Amino acid sequence: MSVGGGFGIMNVFSDRADIEVEGLGAGALRAAFGYAVGKRISLGIHYDRVGSTWHNGGLDRLHMTTYLLSVAYRPWISERSAWELEFAFGSSAASLFPLESRLPYTNTGGAVNVSLRYLSMWTNTLGAFIAADHASSSSEELILEGGLVNPNGERSRLQWNSPRITAGLLVRF
Repeated sequence: MSVGGGFGIMNVFSDRADIEVEGLGAGALRAAFGYAVGKRISLGIHYDRVGSTWHNGGLDRLHMTTYLLSVAYRPWISERSAWELEFAFGSSAASLFPLESRLPYTNTGGAVNVSLRYLSMWTNTLGAFIAADHASSSSEELILEGGLVNPNGERSRLQWNSPRITAGLLVRF
């Protein structure tokens, strides 16, 4: 089990120019639970949230959340540390808060995440990690309160990706 935080970059792509942004600095939260099915392989669940309270367009703030199933492989293991490669897939939920509006634009769809983590155990139970992650979503429709975002009735789509660095604590049971 691990939990940590860090920073990253968000890239948001849309057919709406007021939402689109590249290279937006963001904060990141990562929580994961894994079960070792062998010395080198683990299966688990993975929760990530990346967001920003700043945007250079028509948004006040935005955040993206992923709920993923993961497979991790440890190619190098020592007595107190390991390198871990992880692939995760599942769903994502995005919330984008337009300027001068109380209701967010929302988007749900699929997501994938790849990561490289360095694990260091201080004791048999407690340790720390540092991870480099890259998550990406599918391109899905933007929704406002169950309806369309654009007043003219046209559909808008949203896709995002986020490379990030996180660090935190891990507990091994």
